[in-house]
Amino acid sequence: MPHLTSPDGCKLYYETHGFDHDGEVIVLLNGMTQSTQHWSTHTRALRDQYRVLTYDARGQGQSEIGTSPLGLDQHAADLIALLDHLQVHRAHLVGFSHGARIAMGFANYASHRLLRLVLCSATARPSALARTIVRSWYEVLNRAGLEAMAWSSLPTILGEQYLSQNERLLSSIVKASVARNSREGVTALLEAMMRYPDLESLAQNVRAPTLVISATADPLVEPAGAANLAELCHGDHLLLDHVGHTIPIEAPDAFRDAVIGFIER
Repeated sequence: MPHLTSPDGCKLYYETHGFDHDGEVIVLLNGMTQSTQHWSTHTRALRDQYRVLTYDARGQGQSEIGTSPLGLDQHAADLIALLDHLQVHRAHLVGFSHGARIAMGFANYASHRLLRLVLCSATARPSALARTIVRSWYEVLNRAGLEAMAWSSLPTILGEQYLSQNERLLSSIVKASVARNSREGVTALLEAMMRYPDLESLAQNVRAPTLVISATADPLVEPAGAANLAELCHGDHLLLDHVGHTIPIEAPDAFRDAVIGFIER
């Protein structure tokens, strides 16, 4: 399994797909409790035309937490180190939720290495509801553990349509979430995320063409907040109906069509 050891000694797990040809590079950035496994459907669909890079950020999946404070600058530095290791000068970034924040951090710290930017399930400024939901995850995690947090998060990260069609799979989804995460890692990520700057403060520095994708049934990202983020980035906003927060999983075809259409135009 490929790992990169960062300059401060943190081991980061990554996967490459389609690197046997010269296509442009797309980096897919995980949601907070996700891992590279969540992108498998998309990497299979994209790898013949593009080179695709997925990796677990610090505290996620098979990557270590490290000893450095978690922040967008550190996440950006990790991605820069990974691109350097793979000899990739410029790339498209596609970030989902927490990954969208990392992508925005990269856009601020290494704008010259960014081709196009796709921000999925992200907002200019979180609402009071969104901030309270994230805080509730943190409290449940610390009081009751990973499994309780995973169950409590489902109604806020998955839309009604997806839940109704996949209700029999929810126990397996929770089990997989517990297996791929550590309490220490998720705690560190949540504590860091609650300190991240609002994306509206970073958007003014974005120079790359940008697409923001959001959904009508997402309690964490209001459509107006996503549209405002797109406007601040001088980009486009795509709003999907009847979909919750986890767009790449709930509406994979619409998500991928939007990404490819934006990159190729």
